[in-house]
Amino acid sequence: MTKIPVACTLTAADAGDRVEEWREFLANHVAETRREKDVLRLHLRDSDETLCAAADLSAREKQCCGFFSFAVAIEADARWLVIAVPSDASTILDDFAALLSR
Repeated sequence: MTKIPVACTLTAADAGDRVEEWREFLANHVAETRREKDVLRLHLRDSDETLCAAADLSAREKQCCGFFSFAVAIEADARWLVIAVPSDASTILDDFAALLSR
């Protein structure tokens, strides 16, 4: 398996804009978070708009930060955006979770 480097290709200005997008997404579309070792599960609000926003933002994030893994999990009573990273990037998930409380 090829190891993908833990790096982002966005400029500093673009990275700041992306952080704001994530902050807005978390505030408007996420009901709760659950953190596991190298995985952050975001419990999405129940709307098609939320699913579309999750897919769009995740796809764009994957383009600049290839080490991320994104998946949408659909359960009978919940929708989750599941974000995973390699173990050497687990602190990045802490940063994501911290955006929810700001």
